[in-house]
Amino acid sequence: MPGLGYQAIVLAGGDDKRLYPLSTGVVKALLPVANKPLLSYPLRTLSEAGLRHVYVVVSGEKPAATISSWIQTEYPASSGLQCEVVTVPEDYGTADALRAVASKVTAQTFVVVSGDLLTDLPVNALVASHQMNGAYATVLLSHRKTSPTTETKPGKAPKNVDYIGLCPKREHLLFYASSPETLRDLKVPLSVVRRHGNMTVSSDLADAHLYVFNRSVLSTLAAHPTLSSVRQDMLPFLTQNQFKLRTTQQEQQQQQQQRDASGSGAAAHSGGADVDGQGGGSELGFTTAKALPGAHYMAMSHDTAPQQPHHSGSACSLRVHVVEPGTNYCARVADVQSYGEVNREVADPHVAMHLSGLRPTKYENIVAASTTIGNKTTIAAACIVGENGALGDKSSIKRSVLGHGVKLGLNVKVINSVLMDGVVVGDNCTIQNSVICANAVLKERATVKDCQIGPGFTVSGGVEYKGEVLAKTAK
Repeated sequence: MPGLGYQAIVLAGGDDKRLYPLSTGVVKALLPVANKPLLSYPLRTLSEAGLRHVYVVVSGEKPAATISSWIQTEYPASSGLQCEVVTVPEDYGTADALRAVASKVTAQTFVVVSGDLLTDLPVNALVASHQMNGAYATVLLSHRKTSPTTETKPGKAPKNVDYIGLCPKREHLLFYASSPETLRDLKVPLSVVRRHGNMTVSSDLADAHLYVFNRSVLSTLAAHPTLSSVRQDMLPFLTQNQFKLRTTQQEQQQQQQQRDASGSGAAAHSGGADVDGQGGGSELGFTTAKALPGAHYMAMSHDTAPQQPHHSGSACSLRVHVVEPGTNYCARVADVQSYGEVNREVADPHVAMHLSGLRPTKYENIVAASTTIGNKTTIAAACIVGENGALGDKSSIKRSVLGHGVKLGLNVKVINSVLMDGVVVGDNCTIQNSVICANAVLKERATVKDCQIGPGFTVSGGVEYKGEVLAKTAK
């Protein structure tokens, strides 16, 4: 079985205007999801995989300083997970960010995960499958919750859609095209179709932004500096050139095997020992992750064939793992809508609460002991209520997340919503399908439906708002 030593890189991004007004004054990676910073979820996933060192790449000096401060508090030396923040310019794409940390990648395999991804998929199993199949890259795909056609006007091509071509067994990535704008023409290389005889191009799958790469990918990025985005540039390039790239991959693997045989790789592969700067003074900075039971490897494997070397030009070097409904949880906080959805799903014990590390009560919710609850106030299942809150009499909370220090007046109704820390709601207010940012205030008898309220904004009383964005004007 191939060695399981690998490194991990988290692309935490920086300021994100797509989440306005939620991200006003807050780095996206630290937005609360079920009252925990968003970045804590991918870091928890990697920590549970056995990794003890992770590179966190942040765009921009100010966001990097904020995230570094948070990491120092939440992940001290005694935490077992060392997070090293790497700052890149704000205009860097995701592929540019990988070039910036290329010199730090010393393992033959490395994992790249977006800082806004929440998943319980076993990373070790995905890496094992990637290594057993000798892949150049393995891409995690998930099903879109809504079909692109339902979000597009009749006769118009959808925007921001991934067009993904897979082999009949849904194991090999044969084609990839993605753009934030409309794509009217898809050019599929005839050589790909000839090799596999059949290919299905789907727009109902989405790139989950978790990748397992062979180190050869870094050489490809160095040779093609115009590849700026992993999704929009790099993956389309790899699918078009994957058969040519396999030769380069095999040459690098042979060189690595020669180095291992000469003893240069002994520190990284000696009996699964830790190589995070320990044991012989190694400076490699990655760990040999804990092995999962063999059954898990086979379940996650893309190919049950014996582990034989792939022949250049005869095997596909790009592979996929599709998260099927009802198996693993996989979701990204990519925009305001998904932010609300992910919060509600993590608050639900039957969906994704396990990702937060919280344990529900017998009522299938989480209510902090320090929060006072008024007379005849009800908190339904799949709700989370943070510390030091105060819920007025006859209030009702359903499928919602309330942050720390939230104050509700009398007869307040909160449905399918997120109220961040310090929100104050007056008597007889109704909040539905909305996100209320930190320290916002709703006056008495205000009604908000399908709205986003910016931090510190005051909503007038006795008024109904529907489908609006209410935020302070930037000075």
